[in-house]
Amino acid sequence: MTTEDSITFRKFTRDDIPFGMLLKAEAGWNQLPGDWNRFLAHDPEGAFVALEEGTPAGTVTTTRYGDRFGWVGMVLVPQVKRRRGIGTALLNKAISHLQTTGVEAVRLDATPAGKQVYDRMGFKDEYHLERRQVTASSGGTSDARPMSRADLEKVVAYDAPVFGSERSNMLSLLYEQRPELCFWMKSPSGDLTGYVMARPGANAFQIGPWIAGSEPVAEQLLRAVLNALDGEAVFLDVQCAEPQTSLVTQYGFEPQRPFIRMFLGENKFPGCPEMTFAIAGVETG
Repeated sequence: MTTEDSITFRKFTRDDIPFGMLLKAEAGWNQLPGDWNRFLAHDPEGAFVALEEGTPAGTVTTTRYGDRFGWVGMVLVPQVKRRRGIGTALLNKAISHLQTTGVEAVRLDATPAGKQVYDRMGFKDEYHLERRQVTASSGGTSDARPMSRADLEKVVAYDAPVFGSERSNMLSLLYEQRPELCFWMKSPSGDLTGYVMARPGANAFQIGPWIAGSEPVAEQLLRAVLNALDGEAVFLDVQCAEPQTSLVTQYGFEPQRPFIRMFLGENKFPGCPEMTFAIAGVETG
């Protein structure tokens, strides 16, 4: 029987992406190799492989957003090696790594089953999310504009108080995955009022982040991205609040599974959840 003390770790590198893909495929998750590359591009020292007697036995990623908070994601263990303490060891490794870097809070999006583990570790609930899915169809005309690379500076500035931290590197990496699936809205005076990004996945395209100052702006952004994804399977991780839930329901998104946003430490920078219609993803916030 494996014990946590017998598990060792090494840094996850690009050579480990095929192993990560095998684990995420077994779990039925949506990531592509490009997503693993994004983790490494953002935090090359922050992803780890668990080793059991020298053999790879699991993965975990961390995504640090300055000193304010860091995210834990991609906790994956092969089915044949579960219930042996490997997942807990991976979590402890990720938490220790982030706390060593000086972040004030460790955050993650937990499944209801995983929440029991996080509760025992001292994590607190922040709010609830739900993965929704739909086959995209034209949502009607939209006033949203395609986002260019030159627009990213304004998007980053708009996003930071909503997310709770500046994340220019992450937004740039997400934009680069599929620029043609990124849109933004501005007011008559030229101020940014919302934006949305989307990217491909193994099972469906993923919409997020999707940030807006009002429901009408959010709807214009949603229409734009659904038009661009016409006929494709689509996921998004929406906050369980109003008007977010009603809006995605109106456009045919059906519930798939719930998540709970949780934190460990001092959650001094929660951002503005009321402006968040869909997060970037449970693996990165």
